[in-house]
Amino acid sequence: MEGGGYCGIQEHPNGRNFIFSIWDPISSSEAITAPYTHPTTIIESFGGEGTGLKSWNFDIGWDTEQWYSFVTRAWPSGSSTMFGFWVFNHTDQEWYHLVTMDYPVSNIRFNSSTGSFIEDWLGNGWNTREVHHQEGWKSRTSNYSWQAFTSCTFERVRPDAGANNYIDNYNGGTHTDSYFMQSGGNITPTTSTTGTTLTLANSNSTPEYHTGQITSLNTTTSLDSLHLTWTLDSSKAPQFSYDINIYDNPDFLGNPVIEINENIPHQRNHNIDVSTLTKGKQYYLKLSIHDIFDNQSAVVTDRFLIESIVHTDNTNPLRSLSYYPNPFRDNINLKFSHRIKFVKISVADSKGRVMLTNDYYNCSEIEQQLPANLDAGLYFLTVTDHEQNTVTITLHKK
Repeated sequence: MEGGGYCGIQEHPNGRNFIFSIWDPISSSEAITAPYTHPTTIIESFGGEGTGLKSWNFDIGWDTEQWYSFVTRAWPSGSSTMFGFWVFNHTDQEWYHLVTMDYPVSNIRFNSSTGSFIEDWLGNGWNTREVHHQEGWKSRTSNYSWQAFTSCTFERVRPDAGANNYIDNYNGGTHTDSYFMQSGGNITPTTSTTGTTLTLANSNSTPEYHTGQITSLNTTTSLDSLHLTWTLDSSKAPQFSYDINIYDNPDFLGNPVIEINENIPHQRNHNIDVSTLTKGKQYYLKLSIHDIFDNQSAVVTDRFLIESIVHTDNTNPLRSLSYYPNPFRDNINLKFSHRIKFVKISVADSKGRVMLTNDYYNCSEIEQQLPANLDAGLYFLTVTDHEQNTVTITLHKK
């Protein structure tokens, strides 16, 4: 079975398209799958040149007269090897994660040469095709150092059947800052067809893209779970992995009580089991990412309290009231051990000023909305039932 993979731009009846494909380098009875696809990426079997998986994308743009950067990366994941594909639109300054493919064989590496070709897929060779390349790099698997491309080999390939009338209409060479390839139309060759070496200086020894950046982090607690969601700056290098560390002190000293590292480039949320942490105690969280070039982002932090339970004497029916999240943003959820005939909820600030009061009847759960204009700080929520039993909860507004 022929092995390898490729990426390339092709014309299609629906418009210009970028295609990434993997076909089997090693025989496997399991199918190649795609655990992540961009919303406009199409997945289908490869066909024609062996088994495998192919992804198409027609909608990102692929405009002429502008530069795109393409990044491919392979990494181990259990008994599989993951292949990720990203593109950067230099005009719009925006990164796209096109697809991640799961190949069910471990420890596969990019060991072949890097190539590019122009394909007359529609058989309309009377149209001239031209592509330019500049500033490419590979990362060595031995020590992850970068190797810049400073030369390439230009060759002529067998044309598709629809292009036979234009078999001699090709060319390749270098401009001041790029390699170029041309085919079709009235193009005539100035570069020999087989094995010509072209050279071009690469001004940067490593890729120079802005390090990935986290733009927002939101944390919420529910029962024994902490839920994180975050967003990234799409003009900065995309996420490859993320690190979550939870500490029991605001100075982040010592070893974290919970430590998580995941290589899931498309993941923007994570649920953490915090059942082993102390109820009602405040904890401190750090989140950072490593981007696809292995640069670490700036760290963002937050604090949280997991769901707390109010313990009172056995004569108080509110003794098992639980509440979350804390700190809060917009609302507080209250849960009682049994249905309560009547409760009054009041919220006061640190100066004793009452911010709201509400009455509830025949309830076991309450979702109490807080005023939108509350400043960050401490607040006190008091629950009073029909027999004047009370409990007071200290809340933190983010």
